[in-house]
Amino acid sequence: MLRHFYNFTLIPLAIGASPFWILKTKRRGGLSKRLWEKLGRYKEVGLAAERKVRPIYVHAASVGEANIARKLITRWSTRYPEERFLLGIGTSTGFDLARQSPPANTEVIYAPLDLSFVVTSFFAAFRPKLVVLIEHEVWPNMIHYARERSIPVALVNARLSLRSGKRLAKLRPLLGKMYQGLSWVGAQSDEDCPRLEAIGIRQESLVVSGSVKFDPALDTPSASDFNPSKLLESLGEGPILMALSTHPGEELLFAKAASQVRDARLVMIPRHMERRDEIQEELSAAGFKVVLRSTMNLVDGSSARGKILVVDTTGEMPAFTKEAQVVFVGKTLLSKGGQNPCEAISASVPVVAGPWFGNFEPLATQLRNCEGLWTIEDEKSLESALQTLSESEERASKQAKNALSTLEAHRGATDRTVEALAKLLEEE
Repeated sequence: MLRHFYNFTLIPLAIGASPFWILKTKRRGGLSKRLWEKLGRYKEVGLAAERKVRPIYVHAASVGEANIARKLITRWSTRYPEERFLLGIGTSTGFDLARQSPPANTEVIYAPLDLSFVVTSFFAAFRPKLVVLIEHEVWPNMIHYARERSIPVALVNARLSLRSGKRLAKLRPLLGKMYQGLSWVGAQSDEDCPRLEAIGIRQESLVVSGSVKFDPALDTPSASDFNPSKLLESLGEGPILMALSTHPGEELLFAKAASQVRDARLVMIPRHMERRDEIQEELSAAGFKVVLRSTMNLVDGSSARGKILVVDTTGEMPAFTKEAQVVFVGKTLLSKGGQNPCEAISASVPVVAGPWFGNFEPLATQLRNCEGLWTIEDEKSLESALQTLSESEERASKQAKNALSTLEAHRGATDRTVEALAKLLEEE
């Protein structure tokens, strides 16, 4: 009855939200006929026609989950090359990123909306033998129709904060049956287990596997063999200070602080590239010169010298991050929650961030405790951190090593997850 009520209310909500979603997707440049896949139409998907092939379906929400999925599939495909994979992405940005560099034996689609008629159409088209959900992507209809067809459902990289755990535990009478439908759950840490059990996940299905996201054993593949060194050389010769996954207001704050570092080359990679015009206008109004990655002309390299580079292209952040001397991680100072610091840490680049890192607990606290993260409070302290880390190689190296040692606790999480899911398939 609860699922029927969910379906009854979801359809009008989806219809009402669709104009806003279409407008947002258009701004990101993601409008295409492939979007019909969200409604269960798969004419351009090869696996839909290969009836003898039963793929493993991996479901990811956006860019962050897509990177986890690619990391997982890359290792899985290496160890089990006979497997075929279907990677479903919820957003156009994540979809474009995954399509630029799909893992071996993988076809990328738009993830189906969790409407009954869409999900049943999805299962009829692909007949997956396993459904793998990433982090928080737990959907009632997806789980219901998978279990109805005796298809196991696994949840990878599961994490539940104390606050979310308390809230969901109160809803256990309503949601408990859905969570009980999960065949295997890989928790990121021991602290997550009691909270996950409290919302209805069966103890016998719950395992502490570590975080695939934080596993330093296998870097997320970049979109190509792109090397940004020439682009960065055209900006000047000083230290490269980089702001990653920034949100509104953080670009200007970073520019003001980083510009005080002598001869610094400034690079910004916003969380949402469709904000490029807004960022360029804001920085230009403050007196900074800006060049967009998408329009950068290397024929006359001097034209970029002294300008701030705003990277408004998809899939190149890993390549840029490896070139930085110091990075500032966004959504930690003027916005709350935090973005992923692990790409920089894995590249041995020291990380600076604001105090609001709740989405990455307990990792953020662990990084602070071992002096692997420099926490700043405002523009002045950001300037001081960037200045110190760019001038003191010893200080920067020590912080980077401390941070990398914290990630070591998650080393092997990808392999442990792959082995557990492969065993689940054998048992089924």
